[in-house]
Amino acid sequence: EALARLRADERSIVLLWAAEDLSYAEIADALSIPIGTVRSRLSRARRRLAAATGAVDG
Repeated sequence: EALARLRADERSIVLLWAAEDLSYAEIADALSIPIGTVRSRLSRARRRLAAATGAVDG
């Protein structure tokens, strides 16, 4: 599964965002990291997932 190939820090953010429906601010609070870090890790993870599944932005 593509999700399993993500780094642990990226995977946890994806799960909190997609499965738990938390906002960026809520994820930042839950993980004690800056909101900018949440944004960058989620962006990176989404690109990796898209590449792994063959999805194309557009």
